Amino acid sequence: MNKDYQTRFVAARRRLIADHFSHLNDMQRQAVLTTQGPLLLLAGAGSGKTTVLIHRIANLIQFGKASDSQEIPDYVSEEDVELLEGYLQNPTEGMQAYLSQLCALEPAAPWSIIAITFTNKAANEMKDRLANLLGSEAGDIWAMTFHSACCRILRREIERLDGYNSSFTIYDTSDSERVMKDVIKDMQLDEKSFPPRLFLNLISKAKDKQQDPAAFEREADGSGDYRMEKAATAYGEYQKRLREANALDFDDIILLTVQILQDFEDVRQYYQLSLIHI
Repeated sequence: MNKDYQTRFVAARRRLIADHFSHLNDMQRQAVLTTQGPLLLLAGAGSGKTTVLIHRIANLIQFGKASDSQEIPDYVSEEDVELLEGYLQNPTEGMQAYLSQLCALEPAAPWSIIAITFTNKAANEMKDRLANLLGSEAGDIWAMTFHSACCRILRREIERLDGYNSSFTIYDTSDSERVMKDVIKDMQLDEKSFPPRLFLNLISKAKDKQQDPAAFEREADGSGDYRMEKAATAYGEYQKRLREANALDFDDIILLTVQILQDFEDVRQYYQLSLIHI
């Protein structure tokens, strides 16, 4: 194919894909058609961010990186270019499926796409809208919260860490408080002076900073704060009891996933190479 036909094919391909999302406004469509590299989308509430996300996913699954790529598959001929340009001038329903397939360039598998949200409500809305748009394929997309995505990774990888196996249980807030109350009791401390929630909040902040019990204890020892010192002791015992029960609290779900991704290069590379982040 000569250079003129190549240029014409790239332009016609982008137009066909853009027409597929013609119901979006210009800025929404620009975001949907951007498939190469990171994309930051800034928009106010109710302006259609979720609409953009689900249509961007649809574009990746149907057309791959074709909408903003100059690459042309070897099998595309000059006749295909003319056929595509003719279709754009006079669309015929019978040619739509063939030309959509012709324009696709490395379409993404649904299970290779991860779309993360902060809340279950937002995740469920995204799942429902993806299902309405894509049908059964939507069920394979990683459309979920941070904690759900991390749990999926941990079910596969957590046995790389000593003391855990893939059948771990997840403790909710009341479970964690129950364990901490037992810890405080065994430390012979008064719950009124050392509330379980206070200790759990301090431990949660430590986990946010990726501090294990030993690191938190070193910080507490230099603080001159008696309650911090006791919280550090409680952290070690609390974590020991969780591990013995093969249990994780909500902070562990994030912390241990980060630890595995940092410590095991093969795991990190697997998810870097196998998932497209939306």
